[in-house]
Amino acid sequence: MTIRHLALCLLATLFLAGCGPLVMIPGGELSGEVKPPPSDWSFTDEIDNVQLETRPEDPYSVNVWAVAANDAIYIASGDGADAGWAKNIAEDSRVRLRVGDDIYEMKAEQTTDEAELDAFLVSAQEKYDFEPDPEDREEAVLFRLTPR
Repeated sequence: MTIRHLALCLLATLFLAGCGPLVMIPGGELSGEVKPPPSDWSFTDEIDNVQLETRPEDPYSVNVWAVAANDAIYIASGDGADAGWAKNIAEDSRVRLRVGDDIYEMKAEQTTDEAELDAFLVSAQEKYDFEPDPEDREEAVLFRLTPR
């Protein structure tokens, strides 16, 4: 690799470190207009991916699916508690959710309530057109996002 390639890689890394997530690559602090959380999250039914920022002292952001159900907004980790962002939430529940250009300051609360999980799965199946694997239900971790 030439010095020019190394310099370009370094510049790209520095640029990405200060930005939101890029596809599957985690990012840093999210930018956008901070707004109060809405009482109705159904507008997110038309939005496939949102961005979640965790670890306020050293922001870490990822693209996630968000599902509106039971007048709440939910995110789930298919990797269970082992996902980096889920580990961050376990240490500090303060998160920021970016939907489009709007940012909502929220708190992520893990829920194991079967009724909430059922409602989430029904809404997720409708929104993303998939059939969940019963084994995934046991491994997944579900978070309800609530205003701070």
